[in-house]
Amino acid sequence: MSITKQKLLCGIITVSFLILAVSPICFAEGEVNAMPHLRLGAGARSIGLGGAFTAIAEDATATVWNPAGLGSAADLSLNFSTQRLSLDRNHNFIAITKTLGTYGAVGLAATNFGVSDYNIYDTTGDYGGKADYSTNAYSLSYGIAFGNFNVGLTGRMLSDSFGVDSVENQSGFGGVDIGLMGHALHIDIEEMQVPTFHYGIVAKYLGASVGEGTVPMVVNVGIAYDLYMGNVVTFSADIEQEFVNLDESAFSMRGGVEYRLMNIKSTEFALRAGMRASRDVQNLYGGFGVNVAGLQVDYAIQDGMSSGINGDGSTHYVSVSYTY
Repeated sequence: MSITKQKLLCGIITVSFLILAVSPICFAEGEVNAMPHLRLGAGARSIGLGGAFTAIAEDATATVWNPAGLGSAADLSLNFSTQRLSLDRNHNFIAITKTLGTYGAVGLAATNFGVSDYNIYDTTGDYGGKADYSTNAYSLSYGIAFGNFNVGLTGRMLSDSFGVDSVENQSGFGGVDIGLMGHALHIDIEEMQVPTFHYGIVAKYLGASVGEGTVPMVVNVGIAYDLYMGNVVTFSADIEQEFVNLDESAFSMRGGVEYRLMNIKSTEFALRAGMRASRDVQNLYGGFGVNVAGLQVDYAIQDGMSSGINGDGSTHYVSVSYTY
């Protein structure tokens, strides 16, 4: 057995054992999810695909979707994303990744979710003034490739602040994400061997909690296929399981398709569509992206049938990224 295959086998066994070992202790027994916004994702490209991104996250947003993707990331990757939700809530994300040569790549990311100057009322319905709420997640990620197989790890810290007359702060451990990603079915493109089939699995928020609340573990499994026809069509699909005891469905399916008109070096224009479905909620997504010399601007929109953390009404996403 070659050294690469030995490393691959050891990585699969190790990560599988860790996921199985921590699963029982990460099952939230009806506890409140302290940070539901963590599941909003990052990057308008991935949102336009319905969040079916576990197998193809290879830019700075891999720090959120699957840290194993950093093993295939460009030398330098930056991403800034913003999302406007109902009730004047904002969700922002910024990340940077850098390769370390043959030693893989590292990524730093920060996520902010908050609302300012909203009205509060006491139990009798009397007006109690205005308050601010802000919560942040800071993460450090690492990913490395072994041939056509990647492994990755993310550690995360959380901070939460709420203020009326004074500001109350609390912090906690945002857990660990463990991810795997693989690439197969190579074809010849421009005298290069390019994979067309991708697969990934990631377990998120292992051991996470903040204050009195817990953050349930989430497992995502995804596949994707690139169809080369001069341009490229990517089909992707994910399944997600949240380990929490709630009446609402904790299982969902996601799917997306992206059509990219390409030149030799970078994507010029892309159209995207996606969906997300669970027993309780179904959503549709769409979007587009424009890339000029590594600078990419993406836009995505979610339909107005949403509920929960997204609120009602259509949600718009915008992100700017750069790869070098």
